Amino acid sequence: MQNLFQDAVCKSRAFASALGVRLPLMNAPMSDAAGPELAAAVSNAGGLGVLGAGFMSASEIEKSVARLRELTDKPFAVGVRIPAQGSLASLEKARKMAHALEDLAVELGLEERYAWAKMPDFDEQFETIAALNVPVLITSFGGLREIYAEKLETLGTTVLSAATTLREAKVLRAASASGIIVQGVEAGGPRLNFEQPDGASQVGLLSLIGPAARATGLPVVASGGIASGAQWAAAIAAGASGVMLGTAFLRADESAAAQAFKDQLPFTTDAAARLVRTFEGRLSRVVANGLVEALEDAKIVPGDYPEQCEMMRPILLAAQKVGREDLMQLAAGQGAPLAAAGPAAGIVLKLESELTAILGKAPFP
Repeated sequence: MQNLFQDAVCKSRAFASALGVRLPLMNAPMSDAAGPELAAAVSNAGGLGVLGAGFMSASEIEKSVARLRELTDKPFAVGVRIPAQGSLASLEKARKMAHALEDLAVELGLEERYAWAKMPDFDEQFETIAALNVPVLITSFGGLREIYAEKLETLGTTVLSAATTLREAKVLRAASASGIIVQGVEAGGPRLNFEQPDGASQVGLLSLIGPAARATGLPVVASGGIASGAQWAAAIAAGASGVMLGTAFLRADESAAAQAFKDQLPFTTDAAARLVRTFEGRLSRVVANGLVEALEDAKIVPGDYPEQCEMMRPILLAAQKVGREDLMQLAAGQGAPLAAAGPAAGIVLKLESELTAILGKAPFP
């Protein structure tokens, strides 16, 4: 058993070396929390910092990467969303909810019929990332088409893609991913399923890691509910080469999450974060607030992604600007009670120290 664990640690070291980092640990590409400051702090602490660029335009990505490179000379990643096909039925549902939220929009300083926040152009995002020679690209909601994957291979860019089931992991292997991020149902924010329906994609993390690693033969990064060294050790034992943490970094000094949300996290429970469609139009684990409950009570059915997301985003940004946590998308995983405040480097050090204590020696010197 000890030899098996040693082999697992060696696999983690090899993965970290391939990424050019000391620790096979990265922050999640949280769109409203993982800005250049958090990504740089994680990279400087020895991990792989990830810039959450899902909602960024090409010019915003360029500015954010420039800022990130001012803050660190270490490797980093940029996370983007693979575009989704919309539908007229979804659009109609989103319009009905927008109509129901008109008074709220005005209260937040928006126009009664405000402009929706359209998803950025993926091709423009991609070309900018390629031109900037970003070391690692992380994709959510699917893998890259062949034309994109071939270009990044030529540039030497590592591609990590997210899966929620074994079937999706196999699809991403076929899409030339260099590694698979497996998202357990414990994770905060949107479910990243793209190949299978919601009901089939709610797999627990520890049930997903080993099968994905064996079936694909690729490095697997464990994501979902990890907020301690003990959980990191469990992921390694299950076959993971690395870990991705989102909620664990929400309260970090460098996190761009709203202060009202940071202040609320210590008082949440593991059951406080539940899956809803209110904000993104796809299942997302959030701390349910007044807006979620009011819309559910009114039985207003949300649209699907991306229409629901595009409709809600201006309201969410306006709510964040004025500190209205009762209206924000409080995305958090089941590890929310374990999220610690302070510098991101301190959070990384604590996780590494806890892992070292469990293993009896430092696994990543």
